[in-house]
Amino acid sequence: MADISSGSIAAAGLVGVSAASLVPGIDLEALIGAFAGALFFMVMSKDLSWKARAGNFLLSWVGGYFFAAESVAREWSTTSALPAMLGGLFIVAVCVSILEFVQTGKAPAWLSIIPGFGKK
Repeated sequence: MADISSGSIAAAGLVGVSAASLVPGIDLEALIGAFAGALFFMVMSKDLSWKARAGNFLLSWVGGYFFAAESVAREWSTTSALPAMLGGLFIVAVCVSILEFVQTGKAPAWLSIIPGFGKK
């Protein structure tokens, strides 16, 4: 069962999606896709505090929305829902691993493809 903070953040997100649907010019496919990606990461990150989860949720939601807008503008995709969801998942995962790298000094595994990082 999800704890109270996850439910509260998800409910606040749903209120945000509902409020954004009233604003003209907002791509609702991208907004809902980014919300789904952000919600997926937030639910899966049980070891973080509620403040960290809320921050990651907002970062993922906004980042996923802008990633979808950019992918549609560059004609990589014709719809924006799936790029928004994948962008939201990808952006927050990369940002969290970079923050852990800054705090601990241990490079993430995906960073080992860049010469100078990873195993020696």
